[in-house]
Amino acid sequence: MNPVLSSLIYVFVSCIMLFISKVLFDIIAPFKVNEQVKEKNTTPIIAFCGYWVGITFVLIGAFAGPSNQVFKIDLLMYVLYALLGIVLVNLSGFITDKIMLNRFSTAKEMLEDKNIGTAAVHAGFYLATGLIVAACVNGEYGGLLSSIIYYLAGMVFLFIFIKIYDLITPYSIHEELEKDNYSVGIALAGNVVAIGLILMKATLGDVSDWHRGLVLYFVDLASIILLLPAVRLILGNVIVKNINKAIKENNVAAGLIEFIGIICFALIIFFMVDFSALV
Repeated sequence: MNPVLSSLIYVFVSCIMLFISKVLFDIIAPFKVNEQVKEKNTTPIIAFCGYWVGITFVLIGAFAGPSNQVFKIDLLMYVLYALLGIVLVNLSGFITDKIMLNRFSTAKEMLEDKNIGTAAVHAGFYLATGLIVAACVNGEYGGLLSSIIYYLAGMVFLFIFIKIYDLITPYSIHEELEKDNYSVGIALAGNVVAIGLILMKATLGDVSDWHRGLVLYFVDLASIILLLPAVRLILGNVIVKNINKAIKENNVAAGLIEFIGIICFALIIFFMVDFSALV
């Protein structure tokens, strides 16, 4: 098929996928996007924006998967993996509410209290999940089953990370978020996106079999053990003095520094660190 025509078809189908993702979000999320726009409520829209960017990551991951050299088959596989990815990203929103941030009502925080910190965390989780799912639906490991397994592994690790993050910070993230501490939410969102990047890298391990793939997966994840403490140490002693204290005092500038700093470091690891020679 003519490459220009095939590209236009993919763009058209992708627009349909984005529309489907928005419809599914309206069904599952505790608010309707259009209603919040009419009410000029920016806070929940922050979460939706993170969701839609996450969905776009998924579509790119599904598109970039292995080609069968037959356009109709490639298009069908793209649609199937994209739909699977959309479902998984929406599932992550439910997991965020019921497991990750289960100590308070995130719907109340966003809709009634207009808590930007909570919305930022939701956006961060959607972005992180989009990155993870993009790697899962890329097709390198050969099937829907492997996609779901790696997705579940990523969700488990995100949950563990939240627990570790809560332990190493001198404040309770749940308590601070419920007190409308925007800085804590922004900083946490950056950390979640950074972990999503590392999990994406681990899931995309360029190996030829499951055994080596899983070994490389956990080797990559081990780098996270060094990522968080090291970057927070640098941020708190070189870039911004007493960054934890500033974040606890709802200093949004400090939260933004951590948000960007941790993501920058994760991007460096993503593109520059290669553990494949070790396995």
